[in-house]
Amino acid sequence: MREISRNKYFIALVITLAVFVIGILIGILVTEKRTEFLELSGREQKIEFDSLQLQSLYLTTSSDKCNVVNKALEENINRLEQTRIKLENYLAQSFSDNNEFPLTKREYMLAEMRYLLLAKQTKELCKGDSISLLYFYSNTEECEDCDSQGLILTYLKDKFKNRLLIFSLDSDFKGEAMINIFKEEYDIAKVPTVIIENEKFEGLTTKEELEKVICSYYNDKPSECNEL
Repeated sequence: MREISRNKYFIALVITLAVFVIGILIGILVTEKRTEFLELSGREQKIEFDSLQLQSLYLTTSSDKCNVVNKALEENINRLEQTRIKLENYLAQSFSDNNEFPLTKREYMLAEMRYLLLAKQTKELCKGDSISLLYFYSNTEECEDCDSQGLILTYLKDKFKNRLLIFSLDSDFKGEAMINIFKEEYDIAKVPTVIIENEKFEGLTTKEELEKVICSYYNDKPSECNEL
């Protein structure tokens, strides 16, 4: 009987060790795949931005390609938002520590700021009629209205599509000095805050109010503005 008990304990120990080792191997594999995904996403964003920057530089000598550059800029901004969602979902589903998340988030927000500045430069060169909206938010529980404001901005983006460019920055993120520079530039004292073409709206702002402001900046007003 003692021999049988020893065998049972030994088998149980072997099974436990096997499960433990398999878990470690899976964790290593997931980490490697996740790291590979993040590195590839970062490279893709950098290459896309370098291409747009080169196109923008070309515009300083010729304005014939404005439509092409504007379209490329809008597509890359939309792709950037899709990448953000994929990154957050990918990291959230991981069962290991997300130590690389702050770095990934920093890369994403730097990309947003680069695209915002490039959008302004392209608009000046091409006399474009798209509107840039900058949104400062916080992920903390103290910002009760941030989720609601985010939903309103999603609605506006769906409504105005490529004629409304939305950039969002986490005002509490401490890993990038440029966040503080932007906050000082726009005198951000609370969240949520929305900036539309340098016009500031503090606190939760309704979609009706934002729609009116957005439409007021269009020279060639889209049909969506006629509904107001």
